[in-house]
Amino acid sequence: MIESPPPATRVAAAIATHRRDKELHRLLACLAGSEFPVAAGAFVADNAASNTTRDLCAAAPLPCAWIPLTVNNGPGPAWNTAAAKALADSAVTHVLVLDDDVVPPPDALGTLLQALEVSRTAAAAPLLFDERERLWGFPEPREPALRAAIRRVHTREECRAALGAEPHAFCWATGACMLYARRAFESAGFFSENFWMLGEDLDYSMRVAATLGGVFTAQVAVPHLPPPSLDPRAERIAGRGKFLALLQNLSFLAFHSPHSAHLRSYLAGNFRRYLCTEGFTPGNLRDASAAFWLGAMRHQPAGAPGGKRLRERAARRTGNSPGG
Repeated sequence: MIESPPPATRVAAAIATHRRDKELHRLLACLAGSEFPVAAGAFVADNAASNTTRDLCAAAPLPCAWIPLTVNNGPGPAWNTAAAKALADSAVTHVLVLDDDVVPPPDALGTLLQALEVSRTAAAAPLLFDERERLWGFPEPREPALRAAIRRVHTREECRAALGAEPHAFCWATGACMLYARRAFESAGFFSENFWMLGEDLDYSMRVAATLGGVFTAQVAVPHLPPPSLDPRAERIAGRGKFLALLQNLSFLAFHSPHSAHLRSYLAGNFRRYLCTEGFTPGNLRDASAAFWLGAMRHQPAGAPGGKRLRERAARRTGNSPGG
């Protein structure tokens, strides 16, 4: 039977946001409705800060600190700023690290805290689901049998039937919704700030899991619901840049992280998925090769100048400039 969290547990939420006020409003309402209270409040790091986001935080249904950031350097620096502000309160025992577009149910925080307590680890992840209620962004189990099982399931019911309710150790996890104990930050430090996006969450979860342990549980299902695109063409261009950043960051981690475990075995599949999505054209083949070269051979994550130039080059082929 899973134990209850210790009575001294005090949780803060660290949120990275950028011009997603509707989604942020929804998330703050979710946190206010949490069955286990987010007693230390929410700390919202606002990339390229806006006054409307400031006003939204001021009217939030729980204590909420708005942290304006001048530019948008991606989620890593924003999460670091928010988490550092939260941990300045010595009574804070845990930090719930969040994207602004997740929708945690009322029992999510309590269940993740219970998973940490029973496993004696420092990180806990839920399963994430998309708008079709299909599994999205799942963690990588340490047990080989579970790695195969989690790739065969899709719905919440299938996940719970295959994985059970108990916590399972992970090698890494997608960080849209992650609970970390204070000791994770004290021991493993903070997020790397040179990934731009799509990778710093994997890197940090790897570091914590390798040193202090991390678990995931199918008992918690968290929807991940980014806003629909208002400009499909611009969204596709931005999506290409993000995908290239992911490929570069995965290549960097696979060859230069001491905690990447068997990540190299997944590289080919991700590069194939990029080409199937964007097309097997000479330009896309060149961009994918450059992402691998920069990450694996030049030791550069996507936030380095080479990654920025790669994304700009990919965008110029369609006559546009990338975001970020």
